[in-house]
Amino acid sequence: MTAIGIDLGTTNSVVARYDSGGAGSSVVTVGGARSTPSVVSMRSRDGKEELLVGSPAFNWAKRDPENTILSVKRLMGRDFADEAVAEARERRSYRIVPGSDEDPRAHVVIGRTTYTPAQVSTLILERLKQGATEKLGTDVTHAVITVPAYFKEAQRAATREAGEAAGLVVKRIIDEPTAAAVAFGLEHHDGGRHRVLVYDLGGGTFDISILNTVTDADGRHHFHVLDFNGDNWLGGDDFDQLITGRITEWVRQNAGVDPSGDSEFLFHAKKAAEEAKRELSTAESTDIIIPAAYRSAGRPVDVEMTLTRAEFEEMITPLVDRTIALVRTALDRQHLAPDDISDVLLVGGSTLVPKVCEVVEDFFGSGKVRRDIDAMECVAIGAGILASTLHGVECAKCGTVNDESAKECTECRGTLVSARSVGELQIYDVTGMALGVAAVKGSQADTFVPIIPRGTPYPMSEPMRHTFQATDGRLIRVPVYEGDSGIASENQEQGVIEYELPEEIDIHSRVDVSFLFDRNRELHVTINVPGTSLVYRKKLRFDTARSQGPSKVAVEEDEATHRADLMYVEEVTRHFVRTYGQYLDPSQAMKIEGDLNRAQQTLVFSDPAECRRMTSVLEGDIFGSGLASQLYLAERAADRATPDDAHRINQAIVAVQQAFQQGRRETVLEQSQALRVMVAKVGQEYEVSAIGDSRSFDGLLKLLDEA
Repeated sequence: MTAIGIDLGTTNSVVARYDSGGAGSSVVTVGGARSTPSVVSMRSRDGKEELLVGSPAFNWAKRDPENTILSVKRLMGRDFADEAVAEARERRSYRIVPGSDEDPRAHVVIGRTTYTPAQVSTLILERLKQGATEKLGTDVTHAVITVPAYFKEAQRAATREAGEAAGLVVKRIIDEPTAAAVAFGLEHHDGGRHRVLVYDLGGGTFDISILNTVTDADGRHHFHVLDFNGDNWLGGDDFDQLITGRITEWVRQNAGVDPSGDSEFLFHAKKAAEEAKRELSTAESTDIIIPAAYRSAGRPVDVEMTLTRAEFEEMITPLVDRTIALVRTALDRQHLAPDDISDVLLVGGSTLVPKVCEVVEDFFGSGKVRRDIDAMECVAIGAGILASTLHGVECAKCGTVNDESAKECTECRGTLVSARSVGELQIYDVTGMALGVAAVKGSQADTFVPIIPRGTPYPMSEPMRHTFQATDGRLIRVPVYEGDSGIASENQEQGVIEYELPEEIDIHSRVDVSFLFDRNRELHVTINVPGTSLVYRKKLRFDTARSQGPSKVAVEEDEATHRADLMYVEEVTRHFVRTYGQYLDPSQAMKIEGDLNRAQQTLVFSDPAECRRMTSVLEGDIFGSGLASQLYLAERAADRATPDDAHRINQAIVAVQQAFQQGRRETVLEQSQALRVMVAKVGQEYEVSAIGDSRSFDGLLKLLDEA
């Protein structure tokens, strides 16, 4: 197995390999160059069409800009109706079109064929994989691929889809700033603790990540992501577009014509703008000359103009100021000041623009800004380090290390949904935006209720859940959104899962909906009715063709649903015992241990009926085990209470635990009653009428009474 790191960039992509045996990191030259243009084009000769990728595509683009796809990364995972897609349609020389009726995603046209952005990225990744295989002399099979930290789930999934379609086992999708911090921390680190801010301004996106980095006593490196922020439509491309606009205005004023609607002119103007930007990094002015840039009334119009660095810096100052505003937001969320940051890493080609570096140094102080590793290559180097040092995923149940491509453990056959990556480096990631549902709460019919809050570490060992009330008769509708607005429709719709209740279940039943993020940030959704054996589990896939309307995202059902349900509940039960076992009576502990053993035997034979029965038995163990169950349920009530109520509940939990440890049984009973009242109060204040924001507190109180 040979693993590489891939920085799949907006304008250029870089491949890196890390030799843990002592050779360190190296950028893999593909086609003789250290970076590969992220460009795909169609060459037509003698009636034959040929797809070109990388440098050949970039060179051919001069002759056929309409069939040359640039900056496709900005379209990844976006619907055609997305505002960013509308903006791209105005900027790009190629056609951006909607898909079929079943697929509202943005597509691009090359020749006579329509592609999704993920398919275009697959072509780029195939070229990178082939070039790395040729250069290294061994078959490349695995990769770590980087994405902007602020990529949404659909964009991350589209990247994973592209990597898998290119024939790669995607070991991990990692944020670009985190990869840069890995490169900095492993290859140029003096040990100890650092609080690092990564300022990553690339060709198409801007990211900030704040991380704590530490090297432990055993020499292992730990990277803990605290927060990140960014803008998926802010980068060097926008600098280029400002210069392109200046060129367009020059033609209007000097030739009396408007070339802004001509795709060929825009392509050549964009290339000239890129060159001018690079020259202004070292020169005070540059001449922009484009022979026959545009034809008016059959006559060519030449561009001959001068742009000074001062003019360029004045043009880009609002964009650079936007980056600092986003930096401030990220710092404020963590209650940090610039002085609290020990190191600032400049990442991405656009940080080579003098104005950018100047503004960052003014904000943080020049002594903190680090340039230890090439700004254009450090993301790929960090990905390469991870690709080499990650050795698989560890089963949460038995500890067996499995290959990243495995879906279930080779030893115990348990699910690997909550498995963690294993390697010499420890990366602690957090979610960038909340994931939740649209709710009806009182008179508010468009409330966004987070289930997985922003900043949640993943992979998650346990799902996060809320209980809802169905409002469409037997039809349960779970509209999933991603974002930070309290209004659901202002966030990004990720899909709608629909499930019809069986006839034997009362339509007024409360319904538990659980979200769980795995190591790949794939969302696992579970729907169940407390007190029944109904469990419906789906994995929400953001990367498949989607239909319009309610079924906007296709969902993938596990092949052996009942077996998977039992595996999942068994894992939760074992966690329950590990966490609350000291509060179990000996008879309760013996019963649960026996039930877990029977569950294991049931999984061996996989009888669906017995799997359903044992699932119900284990759920009964969790919710019917006296004080242990009461503490379990109270802690989950605190998770969704107001800060004040959560504080009071947690204080009561501590009081119960202390009284129990001191053997004061009467005090335990007294404090338990107070705890039950607090949980009841939270339930009354957070009552909802539809898909909403609470576990069924009526059900909780009933379980607490029974416990």
